[in-house]
Amino acid sequence: MSTLPRSVSWRSAVLVALGGAVLVTVSLGPMAAELGNASVLVWIAAATIGAVQCVLLAELASRFSNRAGGTAQFAYRALRRGSPSLGALSSWSYWFAWTPGIAVNLILAATYLREVLWPGAPTIPLAIGLGVVLYLVNSYGLKLSMRINAVLAVLTVIPLLAIMIGPLFKPSAFSAEHLLPLHLPDSAPSGGWDLVALIAKWFFVAAWVAYGAEMASTVCAEMRDCACRMPRALALASGACMVAFGVLPIVLLGLVGADGLAADPVTGFVPAAEVLFGSAGKTVIGLVLAAALVLGAQAFIFGSSRTIYQIALDGHLPRFLTRVNKRGVPTGSLAWDATVIALMLAVFGTGVIEVVAAANVGYLIVFILMPMAYLVLRHRNDGDPEGLRLPRPFAAVAIALAILNAAILVIGGSQWGVRVMAIGCGVSLLILPLSYFTRRSAARRLHHDLDDLPQPQAKAVSKDGAG
Repeated sequence: MSTLPRSVSWRSAVLVALGGAVLVTVSLGPMAAELGNASVLVWIAAATIGAVQCVLLAELASRFSNRAGGTAQFAYRALRRGSPSLGALSSWSYWFAWTPGIAVNLILAATYLREVLWPGAPTIPLAIGLGVVLYLVNSYGLKLSMRINAVLAVLTVIPLLAIMIGPLFKPSAFSAEHLLPLHLPDSAPSGGWDLVALIAKWFFVAAWVAYGAEMASTVCAEMRDCACRMPRALALASGACMVAFGVLPIVLLGLVGADGLAADPVTGFVPAAEVLFGSAGKTVIGLVLAAALVLGAQAFIFGSSRTIYQIALDGHLPRFLTRVNKRGVPTGSLAWDATVIALMLAVFGTGVIEVVAAANVGYLIVFILMPMAYLVLRHRNDGDPEGLRLPRPFAAVAIALAILNAAILVIGGSQWGVRVMAIGCGVSLLILPLSYFTRRSAARRLHHDLDDLPQPQAKAVSKDGAG
């Protein structure tokens, strides 16, 4: 049971989800290089699947909101008394999926700042500096973080809307020839299994961000009136992501073409902003995009730290990770996250695409387990009675989603090579031995403490612990 205070509104959940919208730029360029303008279909399909998954999450989060971590925690509830192994695997995989997102966002924010404000500035030290500021802000509580997020969210909307509606005011900048007809590059396979594998390869990466509306559920344990408000939050977050991942790729391709995006894969918005608004517009858009990416990093910190908090609360990681300060912030898990991010920035540097691919192994594990958990939990009568209840056909939807995500993981993930899959699977499964040894150590400590107590008191403590 989470002990985090319920101090935020449903609007805060939407702000958390908006943080991932701008991450379309992470893989937009590399995907366009291999799929050409046909890549827009992958983005639209991935965002649509992400929105459908949010419908299932709306029921789960509104009915079972007493555990921190959102999407990842529902696998734990698959058994009535909790499923330690499934819960640990799902939560840890989710943490592994989003924690690299913090590093990726900080790197991209630093890259945009260097591009438009400080040419020649070292990217990694700048990213680390941004990270230090973010973690300090988070340590002061969710309310302060959400107020800052509201400002950053406005700055996020500015570049997204400016680029999406810019062609309406400057039609000459948009070339329909970049989009129609949809076609694959000459280097792409013409059909058969090779083409399916190539599409699956990039769908695998697109899912990492296009499923991002689900992040609204990560604050369900801290949301007021979650049973009634969570479905609204997830609906708005899904709509925003559908627009971001459906419209933005079309507009960006129409402005600079697949070759233009492929030529500048890290800062894909900058050449588009320059086409629309000139050099001054490029600078302004670059700055507000940096702010938007900081918002994304903030959103990932929420989800990542809350997930680690819940894993430790369940006894799979050391108890110091459950420490909460006087403002209700899980400082132990924040410290863990900050340490991991610093190591990732030092090891991977600015090479983000393979980090994303490895992390998405964990993410898709979560989205195989979540629909399966939904199939079990929809028949249960426990949970909040005021929560949303979906009609019977959504059971078939859950089965289809689990099968689809498993296929994307196996087929798409394998296209990234043995190294990426080995890292992804290895880190995702690492929680199983960690959980085993942590629980074993806790049992030994309890046994030692019981030996020091009088016999009647020891039996009472043992009985309470077992219950």
